[in-house]
Amino acid sequence: MKQISLKLFALLLVFGNALQLNLFAQNNYGLDGEKLRERIKRLSADDFEGRGPGLAGSKRAADYIAAQLKGIGLLPGNRSSYFQEVPMVSVKADPNTKLLASASGKSAMLNFGDDFVATTGSQMQRVAIDSELVFMGYGISAPEYKWNDYKGSTNDYRGKILLIMVNDPPATAAEPNLFGGRALTYYGRWTYKYEEAARRGAAGVILIHTTESAGYGWNVVRTSFGGVRSEIFRSSSDKTPFLSVMSWTTNEAAARLLALANLNLDELRAAAASRDFKPVKTGIRVKLDLRLDLKRFSSPNILGIIPGRDPKLKNQYVVFSAHWDHLGIGEPDKKGDKIYNGAYDNASGVAALLTIAERI
Repeated sequence: MKQISLKLFALLLVFGNALQLNLFAQNNYGLDGEKLRERIKRLSADDFEGRGPGLAGSKRAADYIAAQLKGIGLLPGNRSSYFQEVPMVSVKADPNTKLLASASGKSAMLNFGDDFVATTGSQMQRVAIDSELVFMGYGISAPEYKWNDYKGSTNDYRGKILLIMVNDPPATAAEPNLFGGRALTYYGRWTYKYEEAARRGAAGVILIHTTESAGYGWNVVRTSFGGVRSEIFRSSSDKTPFLSVMSWTTNEAAARLLALANLNLDELRAAAASRDFKPVKTGIRVKLDLRLDLKRFSSPNILGIIPGRDPKLKNQYVVFSAHWDHLGIGEPDKKGDKIYNGAYDNASGVAALLTIAERI
């Protein structure tokens, strides 16, 4: 999600470079840095409650953004309104949930929060799974890179729990630009891993977390996937595939699970870095009874329009976007603060967007 705000800043920098960066540094082309700072502070204030979708503070934040658009002079983007209401669902898993695994007469239990977190894409209040664990390497099918981890029969992963690594396979000396080299492609993102597995008919996915591969610590995963998660309500006509279980686990916990079948995570990780990798049926049985608090609500997109002046081009649109929500209220930090203010993610992007609109 942070990628959107980074693209906004990149756009400003590319534009500035084309017109000489030294001039940009001198006068910012009319951009008001102090007003940008004040907008970030306001959007991340405590009374907006971390802009968690569905919270009262989120409604106040949306009203503030719409008022800013109106004050700048933008027209409402949805007929006479700045708002486009979107039906949403929030889900929060029971933090007392345990994950049970067994193989070869041995068993292990993972604790929610410390060892793993989980949610569901089913939008149901209870999901129970008892299935085999299959190690799927990076869980990628990318024809342009001649890469396919989903080898073998569809029965090798349909209805199974897939254990998958985040990020892309590492580039090699022979292929320094494999999966973008050091850049992160969409194949490496956790969203892709879940989407591809759902398309393949898997029951669930457990992603293996490391700070290096994910780009953030376990605390971020624990907060975002262990707390309240919001998504667009899925109607009965929506046939998009989904996973019954979307989970993350720590690297240490994943190693413990694999050890039940005398499998070594480091050896599997090394094997997965090759195109020749094939899914590994671990023989490990995973049981998970996931109970969730489910709520329906609506949350708005916020839209403003600057009409074009050219009679031939005014019906064509250039769209700038940023997500204005954040994590809301969650587990307290060491000082007891429960509000995740989200100054960087993504008050900064929204403030930049308002500043761009004002300048235009």
